[in-house]
Amino acid sequence: MKKLRLLVLAALVVLGMSLATNPVEAQASSSTTTPKKLRGTWYEYKGDKKFNIIKITAHSFTNNGKTYSPSKKGYQKLQVSKWGTWYSFNKTKSASKDLGQYKTKKKLIDNTYKNVLVKYKGVGSYHIFPTNKYYHNFSYSVLD
Repeated sequence: MKKLRLLVLAALVVLGMSLATNPVEAQASSSTTTPKKLRGTWYEYKGDKKFNIIKITAHSFTNNGKTYSPSKKGYQKLQVSKWGTWYSFNKTKSASKDLGQYKTKKKLIDNTYKNVLVKYKGVGSYHIFPTNKYYHNFSYSVLD
């Protein structure tokens, strides 16, 4: 009976260690095609009548004129990974240019809910990109 308990305990320890070593990467999937809900042209107001523009198509990601696609080489080669509800662009161990994590959600703009692109920019900072040009920056930081 004592050997059985020891064997069960050892099996649980091994199982726990295997789950704890890499829980997030086991759920990630990667491709070069962007999901339909992220596609479109998105605008973020930067002030002084200037906009940060992101254009996402099925096989390309353009941020202020710089295009990333699967046919490019080096850091401009596009790779899309899903991490839970977020999509990461060019986030790999070898990628030198991480484009950030994105997802879409509904946000109240001008008394109606609009579909917006949300970019997570580290340590609680979120950039909001509506599909239309608004002369107002909807970005926010959780830690302010």
